[in-house]
Amino acid sequence: MKLNQYTWNLYKQTEIGTKEIKYFSDAGGYDLFKKYCPHSNFIPKDLYNDWLEGIHCYGVSEYDLPTSLNEAKDLYTSLISLGIRIEGQQWLPANDFKNTLGFIQPISYVLSRFAPEYFFPYLFLCRIFELNKIADFFNIDLPNIPKRTDYKGRCMYYWELCEVFYQFRKENRLTPEELYAFLYDFAPSNITNEKIDIPKPSQAWFIGGRLYAEDKSLVSKFWQSSPDAKKGDILVHYETSPVSSITCIETSLTNGAIDPLFRYYGCIYISNRINIPHITLKELQTDEYFSKHPLVRKNFQGVNGCSMSSEDYSELLRMIKAKGFDTDVLPKLYAPTLPKGIVIEYEHDVEQLLLEPLLNSMGWYEKKDFIRQLPIQAGRGHRVFSDYALHYDNKRDEEKAKVLIEAKLHMKNNQEIEEAFLQARSYACLLESTIIVLCDKQCLIVYEKKDSFDRDSYKKYYWEELENPDIFNELKNKLNI
Repeated sequence: MKLNQYTWNLYKQTEIGTKEIKYFSDAGGYDLFKKYCPHSNFIPKDLYNDWLEGIHCYGVSEYDLPTSLNEAKDLYTSLISLGIRIEGQQWLPANDFKNTLGFIQPISYVLSRFAPEYFFPYLFLCRIFELNKIADFFNIDLPNIPKRTDYKGRCMYYWELCEVFYQFRKENRLTPEELYAFLYDFAPSNITNEKIDIPKPSQAWFIGGRLYAEDKSLVSKFWQSSPDAKKGDILVHYETSPVSSITCIETSLTNGAIDPLFRYYGCIYISNRINIPHITLKELQTDEYFSKHPLVRKNFQGVNGCSMSSEDYSELLRMIKAKGFDTDVLPKLYAPTLPKGIVIEYEHDVEQLLLEPLLNSMGWYEKKDFIRQLPIQAGRGHRVFSDYALHYDNKRDEEKAKVLIEAKLHMKNNQEIEEAFLQARSYACLLESTIIVLCDKQCLIVYEKKDSFDRDSYKKYYWEELENPDIFNELKNKLNI
């Protein structure tokens, strides 16, 4: 939904709203960094303040104050391209965008103080999920994600966010400080955190790194992983030196996400840690199966986000069980299968052999309850077509559908799922739909609109599960609105 001006004005008049807006007017860089960025645990205050001083005194202050978006973009592009010299030494090398990426957050703070009309302090470092939720809730279109190795593009992603929120601020008549309060207080407070429905795990992944006492005390934590990890997937944690062992198994609470401004790019939230008897690197190196594993042979270098085959996971369970541990308490991989006699080769097979028979079995039929390729007016003289509209009205220029369904052959990774979701969401907004269904040859993914659609809030149904009457009726009730 769009920002409700009445609700926003009420917020500004409250004691909390007034306090937050003033806080963002006065707060120091490290105070903001410490409060909002989990990464601050690894950066001492003195070091961070040295960064701010260097960026301001030897970088930003050398430029004229921008008076337009184009001038602000030129300033930022020049700053990250030319780098920063401190007392004759090149502190931030020119055109070293990979290194510069690690300083975008403090750069954003200095720029927001220098030219608040065009820049904002980026406080979503290691919190990209929160930014995505805000964007979904308030119908804000975020910039396209650059590729992992496009380090300049990743640095420029911050500027593209500046452009997005500049337009948002102008449309909603916000001051810079009000924008900051909106992003970091008002918006998160208005987004309800619902109970997470964890699907069955379809993949196991290795993750790695030291687990400190603070990590072990957390119910959930942010971690580097593959962007292709899915909610519910199994995460096998290898603790690096001096532990050098697989020490626990955890579960992904979210789909893997891409954070362009996070050094490691792919990230995830994890929980449900189960400690296991340590499986040491030496034990893996002498094991008949794992001694040949590429990751073991590399001493787990580059461990985060490496996928495990089902055989890898099965063999790991064997080693854990041999130490007397009850492996029945550990998560098991789930391999979805199609209903008997069904062969899927093309997208229309998904539609004709899986989706339409399902809708028919629920008592809904084409041109009575659902329609294919419903034309939708999307701008002057431009029409788009949804795959399926369930419980629809196709009166010209007043098209509506309670349920929007998009069918694909196979959404192989999270990026393809997100692209399908964003496309479906745009159609759903035009049709005033309250349910989005994405389906492929493996499953159906159902999103329910609360105040808005949330890409991370969904229920997954595998096709063969629908032979269970309880699951079948649960899905039917969701779609029967």
